[in-house]
Amino acid sequence: MKKTTSIFAIAILPLLVSCGGDGSPRIKDATEVTIYEPTKGTVTEVKEVEPGNEYKILDERLIDKKDSSYAIVHNLNGTTDTLSLRTIEKDHSNGTRTYSPLRSLLFYSLASSYFNNRVPSGGSGASYYANNDAFQKSQGLQNEMKSSATTRRVKSPGLRSRGYGSGKSFRSYGG
Repeated sequence: MKKTTSIFAIAILPLLVSCGGDGSPRIKDATEVTIYEPTKGTVTEVKEVEPGNEYKILDERLIDKKDSSYAIVHNLNGTTDTLSLRTIEKDHSNGTRTYSPLRSLLFYSLASSYFNNRVPSGGSGASYYANNDAFQKSQGLQNEMKSSATTRRVKSPGLRSRGYGSGKSFRSYGG
């Protein structure tokens, strides 16, 4: 069985990679994509619409420092909380999940750039916003965030290199 696996690996490897001029492996059908990494942070103002479970985005604005990003939460009981996005991320990483519904909503806002280090692209959906004006403002701010972002080019695997069994003539044999 081990011999078959080795022969298979030797046979398939040339299909996926080739060596560049410097001897390093290269993906044959790779394409270059531009990644926009935000330099600005966000302040996202939300209101609670269902106790602890559902929130709507009221307003968003950009701030100079990404690490200073925070959320202002207007609770149904009349209180207002100000939470750093760092606190929300730590809560999730620690498994506490106190702010899980809020964090989920923030992934559909400009604040998502804090969590995934990418400028949001395209419309995330007006249904996450309290009104259409807040949604339209967010769309404009995405463009501003993108224009101030740092960029880097990365190679992304082409269609032929996207994982096990993704080719046109893939066939599995049991045995």
